[in-house]
Amino acid sequence: MTKPQEIEFHVGHYGDGTGARGIVDEVQYARKFIKRIYDICMSNGVPSTYYEDKISKNQTQNINHLIIHHNADTNGFIVSGHLNSSGSVTDQGIGAEVLYYDQVTVAQKVVEAICNASGLKNRGAKKRTDLGVLVRTYEPAILIEFGFVTSKKDVELMDKHFQAICQAVAKVLAAHIGFTIIQVEKDDDKMKFTNEATKGAVRDLIKQAVDKKLIDKSWLDKFDAGTMTNGDYEGLKLIIAQRSN
Repeated sequence: MTKPQEIEFHVGHYGDGTGARGIVDEVQYARKFIKRIYDICMSNGVPSTYYEDKISKNQTQNINHLIIHHNADTNGFIVSGHLNSSGSVTDQGIGAEVLYYDQVTVAQKVVEAICNASGLKNRGAKKRTDLGVLVRTYEPAILIEFGFVTSKKDVELMDKHFQAICQAVAKVLAAHIGFTIIQVEKDDDKMKFTNEATKGAVRDLIKQAVDKKLIDKSWLDKFDAGTMTNGDYEGLKLIIAQRSN
């Protein structure tokens, strides 16, 4: 089987409040994790795409929409981001799991990475033959359940070890398509400038790349928000150079 050429990330469901709700909102948390993992991959030159369904009006439309979106090509590895629900709120930890149709090895590696990085209970890799995103897409896929929205312990661990979880998952996914995560980012590794002229020059470079559609506008938003790291920028320069040729 040909190795996938890129990772295709998407957030499950179709907007805030459309997934499971408990202590936290599933879609908001899945977005936070998937977007960060995507950012880490992009910062390290790992070919990746990021998508959210903002069109659908119900779950059936959402599943069909995501399938159509991913079936537009056949060169990727699909990663769907979710959180689980147990129905009622509990203090007890319930854990993370990764669902798959035929991708058992990488599913096991991802759930192990999440749990080793965070202390979340390992619910394992679980085969599912009833989920459209896993079964009806041309490309191989996994569905990550980062934890339970109804578990206070899960939410505590996801919050406390957010960065470590994202780094660990990014490393596994990158390796799966033949890339290596080199830059290990720290929360205090944000870009800092000693003068406005340098900051302006960097912003201009990023904006020009956005205008030329070499990179997504989210990178400019990240810079303006002051959350771009040195690793982000080094990775961006590499991506811009590669796509300019």
